[in-house]
Amino acid sequence: MPHITFMPSGKMFKVEEGTTVLNAAIHNGIHLPHDCTEAICGTDLVKVLAGAENLSVKSDNEDLTLTMLNADPGDRLGCVAQILGTVTVEIPS
Repeated sequence: MPHITFMPSGKMFKVEEGTTVLNAAIHNGIHLPHDCTEAICGTDLVKVLAGAENLSVKSDNEDLTLTMLNADPGDRLGCVAQILGTVTVEIPS
C-alpha cells in the first residue's frame, strides 16, 4: 500500500493506490488549499520532494495550469496527482 508524507509536518499516511494528493490530505486532516479540484485554479500546488515517479502522469489541464503558474518541474496539483507508490510532498506555506 502506498504512503504519502506531507512536509513540513512530516506526517505519513497509508493511502489506497489512485488516491489524489488532495484527498489524502483532506482525509488525514492536512490543510491543503483548494478551489476547483479540476487542475485549473492552481491553489493546491505541492512540491514533490521524493517519489515523483510514483505519481500519475500530468494531464493536459494540469500541465497547462502549471505552465501558467511558472511552476517548478517538481511541482504538481494535488487535486489530480494520483498516488501510485510512496511519495513525499511539501505544502507551501
